[in-house]
This record gives sequence, structure tokens and C-alpha cells, in this order.
Amino acid sequence: MKKILILIFTILPFISFGQHLKCCESEKEVEKYLSGKWKEKNDESNTVYEYWFENGKGHLSEIEIAENGDELIELEVQPFVEIIKYDDGFKIKFTYPYENWISELKYLNSNKLILITDGKETEYYKYKK
Repeated sequence: MKKILILIFTILPFISFGQHLKCCESEKEVEKYLSGKWKEKNDESNTVYEYWFENGKGHLSEIEIAENGDELIELEVQPFVEIIKYDDGFKIKFTYPYENWISELKYLNSNKLILITDGKETEYYKYKK
């Protein structure tokens, strides 16, 4: 019984705390999966976030979807986006003219994105309209 408990406590940290980014091993792969339109899960707003990358630079824009389905691009300052690889996975750095912040990628696949920002987890799904 003691051997089983030791084995469980040895393996558990590797299972519980790792990122679930099986899709991605490089920054380019993260860019590929992140590119596109994302909507926050359980959010009643009509805001959609679009990520795109060109020549190694990432961009993020906020898009409002009108009731008739038309996309209205917000004219606010849009941040540059940088994918940062570190020992435990990937982070996204958002750079505005006067501030920046970093979010950790907890989960990413072709349909689901989970970001952790300031300890708060936010889930997004791929917007397909």
C-alpha cells in the first residue's frame, strides 16, 4: 500500500499542474492555433477577439458583432502580441503604447483557449460565423 501511495504522489504533480498544450511545441505552432476569432465563454457581450500574425509580429483586435451579424471593428488602440516560451509552457505578452501585461496559456487547441491573467482564468471558444 505504501508503494502505491508513493507512486501516486510522485506522478500526481506532473499530471495536475502541466499545461495542456499538446498541440504546440514552438511559438509558431501557438501562433497557428491562436490565429482567428475567439469569443469569451459565458459572456453576453457581442465582443469577438481576433488574433493574427504576420512577419513574426502578432496583433489583436476587438470586433463588435451587430445584431444583423455585421462585424464592426473597434477603433481603439490595438496591442501587439508576442508569444513567449518558458520552461512550463507559453505566455502571451500584450503590448500597448503605455502599458503591457502577460497572460499564461493554460489550454489551447483548435477550438478552445484558456488564459490566466492576474490569477483569473478566462475561457474562450473559436468563433465561427
